[in-house]
Amino acid sequence: MIYLLRHGETEFNLQGRYQGWSDSPLTARGREQGLAYGRLLAAHIKATRIWTSPLPRALATAELIAKQLSGAGLQQDDRLREVSLGIWDGMTRQEIAVGWPGIRKAHPPRQWMFHAPEGERLTGLLSRLQSVLDEAAAEPEVILVSHGIAGRLLRGLHAGLPVPEALQLDAPQDVVFRLGPNRMIDRLG
Repeated sequence: MIYLLRHGETEFNLQGRYQGWSDSPLTARGREQGLAYGRLLAAHIKATRIWTSPLPRALATAELIAKQLSGAGLQQDDRLREVSLGIWDGMTRQEIAVGWPGIRKAHPPRQWMFHAPEGERLTGLLSRLQSVLDEAAAEPEVILVSHGIAGRLLRGLHAGLPVPEALQLDAPQDVVFRLGPNRMIDRLG
């Protein structure tokens, strides 16, 4: 069974900035979300493995979860990183719109970000996410700590959704998604 969650709230989330591979610290609320994730998971599972994106916001969330799960091993995995937005990392929607007029309208919803200068392309992102998903599926229980776009696509890949549908999924910072056999996805809690 795979338990997938997004990192806790960050300063950039509050500012409306796209983080990509850049980082900003967890807010007080984000730290509480990490602790709440840990309490929820400890009440429902006995997972011994936590795989996390190495980006500091995800790693900090994973460390808070690990404190609640005695004996849980923490493993950083680059495949769980968020999509790189290249030079758009850290920018707001407005800053991108001013610098690259029409980019959002030139592509389907949320797919414009895969055309960022010096950024990651969709095919590369899907490949690394499918790889980690395949490996995680072989584990009895594993917790994956990831990001907004990456988490949407992980769920979409698991469910067999087309990319446009997967990108429209929600990406809350207070929900644990359970990914099970036969493309099953539900919310824990």
